[in-house]
Amino acid sequence: MLAFWPVVTMILFILLPAHRALIWSVLVAYLILPVGTSFEIPVVPSLDKTVISNLSIMLCCFLFVREKWLGALKDPAVLALAATFVLSPFFTALFNPEPLIYADRFIPGMTMYDALAQSAVNAITLIPFVAAYGLINNDERRWQVIIILITAALAYSVLMLIEVRLSPQLHRMVYGFFPHSFGQQMRAGGFRPVVFLGHGLLVAIFCAMAATAAIARWREARGPKRTRAGLIALYFGVLLVLCKSAGAMILAAVFVPIVAFLRAKRVAMIAAAACIMMLLYPAIRSAGLVPTVTISELAGSLSSDRQGSLGVRLINEDQLLAKLSDNPVFGWGSWGRNRIYSSEDGKDLSVTDGAWIITLGMWGWIGYLSVFGLLCLGSVRLFWHRRILRSVSIPSATLCVLLAMNLMDSIPNASIRPITWLVAGATLAIGYPKRVMPKSSLTARTSGRRSQRSLIRA
Repeated sequence: MLAFWPVVTMILFILLPAHRALIWSVLVAYLILPVGTSFEIPVVPSLDKTVISNLSIMLCCFLFVREKWLGALKDPAVLALAATFVLSPFFTALFNPEPLIYADRFIPGMTMYDALAQSAVNAITLIPFVAAYGLINNDERRWQVIIILITAALAYSVLMLIEVRLSPQLHRMVYGFFPHSFGQQMRAGGFRPVVFLGHGLLVAIFCAMAATAAIARWREARGPKRTRAGLIALYFGVLLVLCKSAGAMILAAVFVPIVAFLRAKRVAMIAAAACIMMLLYPAIRSAGLVPTVTISELAGSLSSDRQGSLGVRLINEDQLLAKLSDNPVFGWGSWGRNRIYSSEDGKDLSVTDGAWIITLGMWGWIGYLSVFGLLCLGSVRLFWHRRILRSVSIPSATLCVLLAMNLMDSIPNASIRPITWLVAGATLAIGYPKRVMPKSSLTARTSGRRSQRSLIRA
């Protein structure tokens, strides 16, 4: 399947408008390609589902897209953060040449080859972000993100319901193996659906985002379409409960009413504040300002098992932050050098679940701020350009919310995926200053405002 994916992407870009082909190619690759499978070629990064999908998108954008889709790289802030993201592994390797030895465990030092490989992966990671900024640049196209997300989630829900009933078996049946711990998918006397995403937690946050997108559609629709959108949102709510993930349910319970009932400006402001909080989260966490005891007690009121799991995570985060203090700027690098090991037998003692602690431990503050700075840049700009915030629309505000949900889910889970970068790129285009905005984007935004109402009715 991986080998044929470039052909599938080309077909999408030939048959569909570029922005729709981009959205579908990112979503479908994320939802159906196998986890834990890759082609290994010397001197080339591992060609897994993300790398193959992103490279296929880049190739198709160069071959078939006539719009100026590389406009994001003309922005000095984006260019600086992207260059830092791509080049920071070289500095991490420079400051981590020595091996680490714990009893009989030997962890090699980082080399320039390791840095080059990671730098290539980082550059490839940015492709959906850059393409989304250039192609999803008006309200009509932002509505397309929401509608396609709902459509894909409805189709995927059939597979989810199968696994809720029969247990997570589809990845094994289609691709021949199960990509994660099966025991982690058992909850409350049943199963979490996993399908082809690798873990039930990723399915849950995808479902929560789909429910939020559906409620945005319900808010703007009229007549029978409004009733249908409401029923779809309710369906996703029930499906989310079946996913058995407390974190995703809490995020949906917070953000769905916000999207449903507040003005677009307020929705965007709340989502932007959440993104900025995520950008600063490690500093807040290190300063002891996160009420971890209260959070643990709340988790205990739901389930003693969840309290125990959360307690282990919090303890490990404290230990990993303590280790980071010895190498805070550029981190410890790859090969598991960021983790905690027993000095007696070399046993790995770490639990690293959250994307924030993984990024921070491996690449330090420079790497973390470059990654989450790019992801949050669109939200930060909404605060700086209040005129844009005053005129923000529901589709734009909803994309900000989808990004905020995904980023907040990255606190307990490693849930930064290509769909996250796609939404972040589309969000960045909302607050891009007009004085440097590409002319094609300005024209598209003007025409998008005229056709927004017709799209909603459709």
